[in-house]
Amino acid sequence: GVNLGGGACSEPRSRHGTPAWVTECRITLMNKNMKSKRNRFRTLLASCLIVCAGHAAMGQENGLRLHFDFKNMNGTSVSDTECSGITASLKNEATVSKMGKYRVLDLGSGSGYLDLTEQAGELFKGMDAYSISMYYRVDEKASLSGAGFFLWTFFSSAACTGSEGKYSAYRLNAQRFANATGGYGNETAIEIGGEAAKGKWTHVVYTQDGQTGTLYLDGVAKGTNTEMPTNSSNFTTSVPYAWIGRPAFTADNYLSQTIVAD
Repeated sequence: GVNLGGGACSEPRSRHGTPAWVTECRITLMNKNMKSKRNRFRTLLASCLIVCAGHAAMGQENGLRLHFDFKNMNGTSVSDTECSGITASLKNEATVSKMGKYRVLDLGSGSGYLDLTEQAGELFKGMDAYSISMYYRVDEKASLSGAGFFLWTFFSSAACTGSEGKYSAYRLNAQRFANATGGYGNETAIEIGGEAAKGKWTHVVYTQDGQTGTLYLDGVAKGTNTEMPTNSSNFTTSVPYAWIGRPAFTADNYLSQTIVAD
């Protein structure tokens, strides 16, 4: 696991008996005026709303809006009892396991994913200043070849097309974040290009304030776009789908054999 407290962050490491593609995923929403307690994020996240990996200790008084640490489990249900009260759902092969002292989300090697539910989508759609932050590790033998491989998706249709479906998503096969106003033919994006690195931990942060979005990898800004659609203008109807590891397109690949951590 990782420690995102005020000190240095330790790199997540697999433990004996733990699959290399086990996943820890903490999702957090914070308001625009959040002041980070984490030295590592201070230059990135000050005055941003956050959808990110985070610690419950920060609490709603610091703008925390959504937080999953996988400690509150009931069967396939994962609850955020600290902030939003939202209960996410493990789907298909996805399970929660232990990695050292941390609880982790195992996406499995097929079509496992975490369904954050429509409640998370509704929370997200009204946010025009926010950040999304996750660590991830793709197994050395995993494939990122082909379409899909979305790390996260918030979207209006379970089967988006080239001209239909509004979404906000990041995919690892091209290291590309995009806000789409009507299918993949109408994306506004920041793309690093190339497949995500495998066999190592990578930290990705996407921040947006108004129409300005910036994508970071391991604390380094990789691109900025000043014409990003805002959530409030783009998502004029419901956002019923919010997923970790599942694509927004029916023919696309699920993200598997991948670790996501805070």
